[in-house]
Amino acid sequence: MKNSKNIFHSFNNLLMLLICFLFLFHSASATNRDSLKTPSFKNAIINGLVSDEEQIRAGLLYDVTRDEIVWDKKGDQIFPIASLTKMMVGLLAIEDIEAGKISMSDIITKTESYRKKIRRRKWATYTVAYNYSFEDVLKMAMVASHNESTIWIAKHCSASVEEFVTRMNAKAAELGLNSTKYYNTSGLPGYGPMPDNCSTPSDLLQLGMEITKHPLLMKITSIPYATVNNGKFKTTYRNHNGLVINYNEEVDGIKTGYTKAAGFCLVSTCSRGGHKLMGVILGCQSAVVRNGLVASMVNNYFDAIKLGRLGEGPIDGFESKLFLDSVDRRLATITPTIDTTTRVAPDIKYAYTYKTIYEKVKTTHTVKRGENLSKIADKYNVALSDLKKWNRIKKNSIQSGQKLALYKTVKKKIQIKIVVDPDEEKEDLACNNVDLKCTEEETNVLANSKTDTKTQVKEGPKTIIVKNSATANAFTKRVKPVFIYHTVQSGDTLWRISQRYQLNIDEIKKANNISGNTLKKGVKIKIPVKG
Repeated sequence: MKNSKNIFHSFNNLLMLLICFLFLFHSASATNRDSLKTPSFKNAIINGLVSDEEQIRAGLLYDVTRDEIVWDKKGDQIFPIASLTKMMVGLLAIEDIEAGKISMSDIITKTESYRKKIRRRKWATYTVAYNYSFEDVLKMAMVASHNESTIWIAKHCSASVEEFVTRMNAKAAELGLNSTKYYNTSGLPGYGPMPDNCSTPSDLLQLGMEITKHPLLMKITSIPYATVNNGKFKTTYRNHNGLVINYNEEVDGIKTGYTKAAGFCLVSTCSRGGHKLMGVILGCQSAVVRNGLVASMVNNYFDAIKLGRLGEGPIDGFESKLFLDSVDRRLATITPTIDTTTRVAPDIKYAYTYKTIYEKVKTTHTVKRGENLSKIADKYNVALSDLKKWNRIKKNSIQSGQKLALYKTVKKKIQIKIVVDPDEEKEDLACNNVDLKCTEEETNVLANSKTDTKTQVKEGPKTIIVKNSATANAFTKRVKPVFIYHTVQSGDTLWRISQRYQLNIDEIKKANNISGNTLKKGVKIKIPVKG
């Protein structure tokens, strides 16, 4: 009887243990599912990793392989993001393709009307249709940061641009990007009361991680030069992310951005020896500084974990894995060595970095009395077989006074110039490269444009009160009226010119006494320069 009771109690204990194990397993699985939905990134900040932090408004560097943020500056603060907006446009487009709603081979047709003078006071109007594949339009948006192409994508993927912007914000909410807000598809500055698109470095990191799950989109972002065919001619665009051009085998994306409010921005991904990193940089003063600091930051980290620097040739990563294993067991620490050449140098010096190469250097040894090949090989730390091969010696006999050639491998630093697109600033501000008419959205804005309420202008010496979107403070500055001149090109409209120079349409019309909305090709117009 006692034995049966003992067996019963043992069975109950085993049953309870099994139930507890299943409960813990279910909880862990639920936790894992939740973590996949809104990942939390661990902080393992490395001091001294980034030189000249004051040149960066905000950003972070994330070690994807180790799931650690290794550098962070204002990672949770909200800033304008300019053309980094197109990351979300590309994500929604590629999801629609993967869902079978649209195809890369879909054709997007845009028409342009031209006037041709056939004789005196006689003009003929004709229309030309440009046919782009959806893949080419996506390349224009992601590689060349072409602004108008995002409107084409929006209209192809949704019923209207407004509906697509709603989808962008819904996707941001789904991904847990609580500090991200979109008002347009391109990232161009908001007009009138419309704010700029905004986000935080941590939100952009999470969005970047979501994009890396789509190899088709990552393949596009890693193209150094994209060739686009519109059915009439081909155009080749340079990737605004110069690091993709410099290190095409290691850097694969993702997007650049620039407006005056946002500064020069970049979300970049790279891998070396199977080790992946993602960096987010906001608010640099120039593309040269931005690209140089990102290259320096990544190289400093890769160097510190025993992977060498970008562009130094293939590496298996075995030494790095052993070192990082020691770091995990707290037997070693990651200590970066910062290249100080950029610390006190002007901006142009940021355009250069370096890599280490290994060269074979030839030396000559004169055989002395009593020496043999074995002793000479040991002296120079080379293999006996190599010594014989270099000097074409078949036997082991040598003579006094004989000159022997030896080769040794030495480390050498060489300077690398980081590629920067000189037209990035212009192209990110204008509907670029393709002369097309205003879109419906542009026409509506043109018809309903009002004076910017954030800027007050008085006649004579101007008092300009500018409200900074990044801070709530207002400052007053007295300046004299200053103008630059813009020659109207084919396809130019008041809207495009105002967006290029970040002005209100009424300001341009007032400076040039323009009453209507038409411009004549070849005419020079005044562009007011603020501040």
